[in-house]
Amino acid sequence: MKTDVNRTLENPRHGDYADGMDAGRNRRNREALLDAGRSIGHAFSVRELHAAARRDQPRLGLTTAYRAIERWRDEGLVEEAGTRAGEAVFVMCGANGHHHHLVCVECGAISTLEGCALVSLRQAAESVGFEISDRALQSLPGRCARCAHA
Repeated sequence: MKTDVNRTLENPRHGDYADGMDAGRNRRNREALLDAGRSIGHAFSVRELHAAARRDQPRLGLTTAYRAIERWRDEGLVEEAGTRAGEAVFVMCGANGHHHHLVCVECGAISTLEGCALVSLRQAAESVGFEISDRALQSLPGRCARCAHA
């Protein structure tokens, strides 16, 4: 079954990589980054993604990881999930439709809430003349059960 992740590997957009660069290395870098992102299992920073992908591609540059995250955000493969220790974190996301992520601010554990978890908040805001920006609240920070009891 083809997924958006597979299409990203098969059809790199024109201009993503400098002319003359080795296409095989670029494909291996993309595969290493995607594999790392899927295997991390929690919200991750670009530096964490980079470190995980370098296990397979030791020469992979940090700039390549930043570019991949930007491309994946544009394509809807990752969503920003707030910050942890002052660094932006992201989640690989395959959810369809409106949803929110709960993200542990300590360990990065994630859980997806299908539908809108903000209905009552949205109604309260509208009652006083405000509109909630769901994009700003797509990921909700908190502490997972394990971290809360530690």
